[in-house]
Amino acid sequence: MVNKQRIIVLGISGGSSLELSFHFIKRFPLDIMLYIVPSKNASIVCKAEKKMNLINHINTLRQYNIEIHQNITSKLASGSFRFESCIILPTSSNTLSCISNGLQNNLLTRVAGICLKEKRLLVLGVREMPLDSIMLSNMTRLAHSNVCIAPPIIGYYGNITSLESMQDFLVGKYFDILNIEHDLFKRWDGI
Repeated sequence: MVNKQRIIVLGISGGSSLELSFHFIKRFPLDIMLYIVPSKNASIVCKAEKKMNLINHINTLRQYNIEIHQNITSKLASGSFRFESCIILPTSSNTLSCISNGLQNNLLTRVAGICLKEKRLLVLGVREMPLDSIMLSNMTRLAHSNVCIAPPIIGYYGNITSLESMQDFLVGKYFDILNIEHDLFKRWDGI
């Protein structure tokens, strides 16, 4: 049964590491409503890197309690529509720049703008390396606006032995930020 009180938005921008977004969707609890907002560039990157259609692939990962929104006329484009939080994973440097500078030129950046103005949790999984001073400045500006900047960085204490265990660790850390219970990795319990 879906918890109608919990709606979380997953934005997918055109940065590399779509596999992490897919893993997030696979591990996301079925009792929480998941709204997915893929950018146009995410679809382009998916076609180029994975040779597949992004929307079709998302629909194979999860069939229940999911909605995909792509149009600016979506209910997500209004601050009056209640959702709990938004994570953009991956967050491309372009999407980071747009959000930092208040540009709401597509549904994804509009949802981020709503999080900012409505004081909702916004998590950015910035996927870029190395970071230049402009990206760092954009991240700092957003951090001062209570945005959680959370690049996908693994903790080696998590018994990471495979790509799947690395993805479990990262998705688990994102679930922690979003206040979602999980058992995706072994927590550090001291020596």
